[in-house]
This record gives sequence, C-alpha cells and structure tokens, in this order.
Amino acid sequence: MQCEDKVETEHSLAKVHKVCRLIGIIVKIIFVVFCVCWLSTVLLMIYSLINPSELGAAEGVSVPRIALYFVHGFAVALIFVVFIGIFVDAVKGQSPFVMKQVKRLRLIAGLLAIYAIVDVVISGHIGLVQYAGLNSGYVSTGGNEIIPINLAPIIGASVAFAFSFVFQYGVLLQELSDDTI
Repeated sequence: MQCEDKVETEHSLAKVHKVCRLIGIIVKIIFVVFCVCWLSTVLLMIYSLINPSELGAAEGVSVPRIALYFVHGFAVALIFVVFIGIFVDAVKGQSPFVMKQVKRLRLIAGLLAIYAIVDVVISGHIGLVQYAGLNSGYVSTGGNEIIPINLAPIIGASVAFAFSFVFQYGVLLQELSDDTI
C-alpha cells in the first residue's frame, strides 16, 4: 500500500514539474514579447518627443507621460519576473511553503497596487497610444475626460496579499511538522 502511494506521489510530482515547466516557458515567452512591445513603444514615444513631425504623433507627448508609461510597464515586467521565479522554483522541486514564496506573493501584491495607482494616473493622460502608420500610438484628449478605474489589479493585489498569509501559515505548519517528526 505504501509503495502505491509513493508511486502515485512521484507520478503527481512529475506532472506538476511538467506543467510548471510548460507554464514557465509560456510566461517567459510572453515576458519577452511584452518587453519588446513596451520598450519599442517607450522608444517611439521618446523619438516622437524629440522629432514630433517625423512620426506624425499627436500632440501631448511629454516627459511625465513617458515616465508614467515606463513605470506602468516596469511594474508589469517585474510581476513577470517574479512569476518566472515562482515557476522555476517549482520545476526545481522546491516546496511552495517557504518564506521566499510568501515574500514573492507580497511583492506581487505591492507591484499590482503600484500598477493600479499608475493605471489611474495614466488613464487620465493617455487615452490611446497611436502613431501614423500603426494601429497603436498615443493620443491626448483635450476635453473633459472620464478616468476609468481598473479594479482587476486592486482585486489581484488583495488576493495575492491574502494568499501570502495562507502560504505563511503553510510555512509555519511545515516547520511545526518538521519539528514534531
């Protein structure tokens, strides 16, 4: 009976390693694509600030707006990096119930909160990013604006922060069981 349980456990762990490896690869690919698009857009915004007539960019490109867009993307990039670290550790067979994962979840919660704050600020200034010849770019509206508030990162930050306490409890239980054995 114990041999069957051991085989079943090893089989389940092998599945988890395969799934985590696949998810890790997918997250890395998405991260690279995101960084290329994000940095290209930042560079195009800077270029349109330096040479406004070259790209036919709309007025309103400014250093503060570029900085907001950069911080917005940087928060997302850091979230990707943390997720990649989580999946790499899972592939290595490390337990999810360690303080390192608790800190990562709290970091994700903090980054999502920063993302939400910057998202509200950026929404009031950047309606759409648009350049001539491309379907994405930067447009500034001059009239009264409705600033949309995206609740997803706020809820995500709350959930990640709550999960960090669940994982911290798991760490404490694991330490207690290790001491008992």
